[in-house]
Amino acid sequence: WITFRLLLTKAFKYMFMTGSINRYEADRLGICHLAARVQDLEQKGFRYRYQDENGVADFHGITHDKIRRYFIDWQNMSAETRAYFVGWIYD
Repeated sequence: WITFRLLLTKAFKYMFMTGSINRYEADRLGICHLAARVQDLEQKGFRYRYQDENGVADFHGITHDKIRRYFIDWQNMSAETRAYFVGWIYD
């Protein structure tokens, strides 16, 4: 459980600090299967938007298309949910 919560917290904190995250950024943080982690966050009330990007470089410098970038959607979260996730910043 601690490891699972840590992965979710790392993904959220990265989005909070930088504004967004994609799979290659998540990999650098040690977060595997970013889409699944975002869905796990969604089950806790997290709301997000996304944009598919083209020409995103991986670790080897190879570019890929249709790489999903996730953004926090604060406007579609309840006040209670926003407070819950903001509390993660201080964990």
